[in-house]
Amino acid sequence: MSLYVVLFPQLVAGPIVRYKTIEEELTTRTIDFELFSQGVRRFIYGLAKKILLANFMAQIADNIFDYTIGRSMGLAWIGAIAYTLQIYYDFSGYSDMAIGLGAMFGFHFPENFNYPYISKNVTEFWRRWHITLSTWFRDYVYIPMGGNRCVKVKAFRNLFLVWLLTGIWHGANWTFIVWGLFYFVVLTVEKLTGLNDKKSFITRIYTLIIIIIAWVIFRANSIGEAAHYIGQLVGIGANGVTFGCYVTIKRTYLIFILSLTGVTPLFKRITEHKINKNGVMENIWLMIVFIFSLLVTIKGSYNPFIYFNF
Repeated sequence: MSLYVVLFPQLVAGPIVRYKTIEEELTTRTIDFELFSQGVRRFIYGLAKKILLANFMAQIADNIFDYTIGRSMGLAWIGAIAYTLQIYYDFSGYSDMAIGLGAMFGFHFPENFNYPYISKNVTEFWRRWHITLSTWFRDYVYIPMGGNRCVKVKAFRNLFLVWLLTGIWHGANWTFIVWGLFYFVVLTVEKLTGLNDKKSFITRIYTLIIIIIAWVIFRANSIGEAAHYIGQLVGIGANGVTFGCYVTIKRTYLIFILSLTGVTPLFKRITEHKINKNGVMENIWLMIVFIFSLLVTIKGSYNPFIYFNF
């Protein structure tokens, strides 16, 4: 038990590993070269997510969210999308590093992300995002209260309490409460309309818009600030519709494209088909990514994982 506690000083950051998940491995785990190498690869990819993608998106998001006067509609969308990418790469990067380090020591930690931004509805999104937190609330809050195996009124009450607690879990700010209740409303509408069973290109677009708006609420310092920013996304209070100087910076274009590709399985499929067939090429690729990540880390300033704040 003491070893388990020492392993997880940042339990809220995820993946949330329950004692029973690794109970046997605490005493009987085996460490071999294959598992260790898998852990190293996973750690390097997680480090790259954080250093090369999340930190760059953070610069864009912070600049635009702080630029309250004269923010255009296009600039507001760039900032919101940048933060959407930032929080994914920051959080999933940390999870990848945790899973990788665990594998190096012979542990098999559960997955915490499964390409959440390709979800076809918001219900599916929460099956793919911070999976260990969702299952924790399901097993320890939702199901003990009766889950959905009760009359509809109580089922929606249970859902309301889960999302209220999820908002409180992330911090002592009204924005987190509203963020949680916003998802409660969306998920309730999906259940009542059957939208949670529909899968199409239109539902993908709807899902992404909901997610982006929710992250704006999550990122804002106050409810008023969130409302003002969301208004600018639809042109209310915005200074025009242009994208500003960001669209003229080629580096921003390239990293945005790379970041958008990385939230889909496309990059993984390409690397598995072209790189993983040759172990030498994969090792060279990983070494380049690792060295570049280290160089950027040395050159940059201190930038902790943002999810530790929630």
